[in-house]
Amino acid sequence: MDRETPLITTEALLDRIRALQPVLRERAADTEKRRMLPAETIRDLFEAELFRHFQPRRFGGHGVPWGIQYDIGRLLAHACPSTAWIATVVAANNAYACRFDPRVQDEIYGNGPDVLVTNASVQKGVTIISEDGGYRVNGAWGFASGIDHADWVMVGGAVDAAKLGAAAPRIFLLLPKSDYSIDDTWYVSGMRGTGSKDVVTKQVFVPAWRTLTMQAFWGPNPPGGAVNDDFIYRRDLTGFFGTSLLGPLVGMAEAGIAAYREQTRVRQGVLTKTVVAEETTVQIRLAESMAEAKAAALLMDTQIARLRRVGETDATLGQDELLEMNRDRAFAVRLCQVALERVVSAMGAMGIQDANPAQRYFRDLNAAATQIAVNYDRNMAPFGRHALGLEVPKGLGI
Repeated sequence: MDRETPLITTEALLDRIRALQPVLRERAADTEKRRMLPAETIRDLFEAELFRHFQPRRFGGHGVPWGIQYDIGRLLAHACPSTAWIATVVAANNAYACRFDPRVQDEIYGNGPDVLVTNASVQKGVTIISEDGGYRVNGAWGFASGIDHADWVMVGGAVDAAKLGAAAPRIFLLLPKSDYSIDDTWYVSGMRGTGSKDVVTKQVFVPAWRTLTMQAFWGPNPPGGAVNDDFIYRRDLTGFFGTSLLGPLVGMAEAGIAAYREQTRVRQGVLTKTVVAEETTVQIRLAESMAEAKAAALLMDTQIARLRRVGETDATLGQDELLEMNRDRAFAVRLCQVALERVVSAMGAMGIQDANPAQRYFRDLNAAATQIAVNYDRNMAPFGRHALGLEVPKGLGI
């Protein structure tokens, strides 16, 4: 299906974010304190139509090119990392939900485009038992970002695992908010405002048409792909999944360094009353950190552009390319962490205060960097094995 002209230009969409940045920045500390996005922020994001970049045109999506989520997340993170996470990492679930049966898509978006679909990834005592026409589901899943504001959640697990063992098929399921409760487990060191709590189900019946095998979800031409107009709904997700967190991560580093720079411009030594900005070591540290953040951004800019070309041309990504991209993601995030740690540690006692914006960006960045898609050891080691001519086990790093 040919793409139509986007309903909004990329720059116009980003201008809406720039207009929101001041109020989101003012709310950032309160967002962290609440451990969830305020209702006002969710309303602002919906009114600015910032969740629609991953929705199909037929459900009110903008039709903007894939990859815009990187720019959206980067800009929003300059104001509030948790808001950036919800508007990109969580919003990406619109694309994943639209790989399911068209009936589910109609159910999710039938009453309008302003819907938040999240996912929960870590299983906690989950059982999925097959029944006529569907599955009976019990258990809990962790890390459901934005769940307090969500209308649907995507979860997964093995079917009839007790009976089938390792041979049990694995599926994803979409649950409306009437099918689950929320367990407030989100007490963490960073990214507190994402509200990534647990979802709990008890004897919930999920019809088969609200499920999708993991093989179909990850592979090409899933059941819902044919009715939508962009490659992300139709092609295999290898290499594309997990890219939504790259913009927020780069944006956190940039914003944290900027916060340090603004404070350092006017700081005086506590005892000496000297101008801190005049110290050569301070200047060198800032220059190093800004260079590292720029290098990380360039790596990710290149990768997003590369993936867009791959998707639009329906190209196939080989093992060499996938391992290299995973390496670059992990390395870029490590650059961001080192860059921000350097300047925050140079602030002395100021750098450990919760109320310091630079410290907030620092702890948010380190929390977000634990994500498996950018985990340093997980993504660097497979590339190293491959570079040394060693076999990379299937599923490791790609």
